[in-house]
Amino acid sequence: MTIKSFEIDWEGHKETIEYESDLTFGEIESIMTSCVDMSNINDIKVKIPQYRTFIFLKTIRKAPFKINDTSTMKNLKNSVVEQVLKGLMTDFPLGSYLEKWVLSITGTSEENQSINSTISLPQSLDGIKPQ
Repeated sequence: MTIKSFEIDWEGHKETIEYESDLTFGEIESIMTSCVDMSNINDIKVKIPQYRTFIFLKTIRKAPFKINDTSTMKNLKNSVVEQVLKGLMTDFPLGSYLEKWVLSITGTSEENQSINSTISLPQSLDGIKPQ
């Protein structure tokens, strides 16, 4: 367990966010399985909002708001969530995990492959109103 920290602006002052910077292999695999569809290696589908949410909820250990709670996260100001995600993504860049998965499947890195990637957004985030 490796705990790291960074500061964010919170209600007019600085607050510390502490997070787990080294998840287990199983935790990362579970997150990636939920967020990435590699059923067609030439057309990878990535759910970036879901990935960001899982990392936010899974890694934070101390914050000035309730942690491990989806409802709390969704009700935080976007500026707060973006500050937190910026800090977290230094240790959890999605691209590095995707490259490792592609390497496992193809034996070569993503840079050497011609791969089309599709980003899917939940209807509430892509401008389409649910019916």
